[in-house]
Amino acid sequence: MEELVNKYIKEKKKEDFALIYRLTFDDLFRFILSKTNSKEITEEVISDTYFLLIEIIDNFDSTKSKFFTFLCGIALNKLRQRWSKENSIQSFSLDEDLYIEKDEYIESPKRKNLIKQIEYAMPLLSDKYRAVINKRFVESKSIKEVANELNYSISNVTTIQNRALNKLRELINEKI
Repeated sequence: MEELVNKYIKEKKKEDFALIYRLTFDDLFRFILSKTNSKEITEEVISDTYFLLIEIIDNFDSTKSKFFTFLCGIALNKLRQRWSKENSIQSFSLDEDLYIEKDEYIESPKRKNLIKQIEYAMPLLSDKYRAVINKRFVESKSIKEVANELNYSISNVTTIQNRALNKLRELINEKI
C-alpha cells in the first residue's frame, strides 16, 4: 500500500488514487462505523476524509507510519470535528436519547423498559466503563470534567465512553 501511495504522491495519477480508495474504503468504513454506530454519519465522515486526503496526502511519510494509520487519523479528526461542531453531548441512544434535561423528561413505557435494561446491563460493565458512563450521563459532567476527575486524557475518556456505550448496547441487544 505504501508503495502505491508514494507512487501517487510522485505521479498524481487519478487511477492510483482510485485504487487507494478502493483498497482502503471498506476497512475505513468499518472502523468509523464502530465509532459512530450510524451509517449516515460514517458515510459523511468518510467522504470528508477522502476529500481532505487528496489535499494532504503529500504529508504522508511512509517511514513514520503505515498509510492506513495515517488515513484513520484523518478520519478520526474529521469525526471529532463533526462532534465538536454539533456542540452536543454524545448521548446514549438506542431507540431514543437517554440524556434529556429534567424539564423535558417524558415518562413512557418504552423509556421505562430501556431504563430497566440499562440498569440490568450496567453492573456487567467494567469498573472503568461504569465510572465514565455514570459521570457523563448520571452526573451530567463534561468529557473534560470526567478526564480531570479520573486522571485520563480527554481522548481516552471519549474512547472509553464510546466503547462502554457500544458494550452497553451489545448487552441490551443480547437481552432483547
